[in-house]
Amino acid sequence: MADLVLYAESEWVSPWAFHAMVALEEKRLPYDLEVVPLPIPADKRQRIIDKAILGKVPVLVHGDLWLTESLAISEYLAERFPAPAHPRIFPADLGERARARQLMSFLRTSSFALREDRPTASVFGPPTTKPMSDKGKAEAAELVRIAERLITGGKPQLFAEWCIADADLALMLMRLVHNNDPVPTHIIDYTLAQWQRASIREFLSHVPTRPD
Repeated sequence: MADLVLYAESEWVSPWAFHAMVALEEKRLPYDLEVVPLPIPADKRQRIIDKAILGKVPVLVHGDLWLTESLAISEYLAERFPAPAHPRIFPADLGERARARQLMSFLRTSSFALREDRPTASVFGPPTTKPMSDKGKAEAAELVRIAERLITGGKPQLFAEWCIADADLALMLMRLVHNNDPVPTHIIDYTLAQWQRASIREFLSHVPTRPD
């Protein structure tokens, strides 16, 4: 049994489980995967509450530590298993690291209309046929503006090296790309390149086939 355990939800539509699994895969850490049905059964939810304080998934278990919240999980992995013994998942440069955190905070606290119009199920399953709302369009335009500021000169990643913020941004952009919404070609290329990373392919390998 591995020292690390990741609890993930059984529908495989959580962007936060996506983030946590990608972080583990990019760190090349062995871990066991526990798939939890939704809604979480009462006994299992109580155990998570007792151990992790917040009764939700994903949960990272490492020894006596039970930890929820995807960004807390990746921060813990980055500091508990640092470079050079393990690959980096946050930029080495302090300014780039701050920018990555800024972007990930934005992605977690905004674009609610876009996420409703283009839910994660429409990324990991068939595209939606739902028209985008005016507010969703405005948030999509803001997302693309931010991406264009950060992805310049044909770069394959946001900063000098790949980081976990690339995975989060690619997932948000894929809400547009996979649903055939208008996105500049170089942003599409960036998004699809991220989607081919081995860590992301590992998450996608668990996603069940969903009917059109």
